Amino acid sequence: MRRANADILLSEYIDECRDRPFAWGKHDCLTFVAKAVKAQMVDGVLDDLTGGYDCPTSALYRLRKRGRELGYNASATIIDALSDRLKRLQTIYPFRGSIVAKRSEGAEMVMGWMLGVSLRRHCAFVGPQGLIFIEREPDDIYWSVQ
Repeated sequence: MRRANADILLSEYIDECRDRPFAWGKHDCLTFVAKAVKAQMVDGVLDDLTGGYDCPTSALYRLRKRGRELGYNASATIIDALSDRLKRLQTIYPFRGSIVAKRSEGAEMVMGWMLGVSLRRHCAFVGPQGLIFIEREPDDIYWSVQ
């Protein structure tokens, strides 16, 4: 269920994260979107997927282990987990606060995707020194936080 003051809480959360650097298990893409969802919804539907890791290797191990515990098969991805918990949107113009997945090929890539939050024309993602804002692209995937 979406909070009545979700837009305000999301704005406050984005401002709070603006200059916070990337840190595995504390402020990475998954913890960033989990807290963004929690700011907007009464329940933290992604909370059980976060934490318990401190590097790319332990993050991947933790996600795969949690996936097995939840009954996902070995080929399941973070996209599958998000689609099970949030409504996937078929649009390139998502609502503000929607969760976004963008293909990633970074040096510390774990899942093959960067996760972020859709704002107006841009999406916010966790970068090395704080949030980075990237324009939407047709291949991005979105989920509603309603």
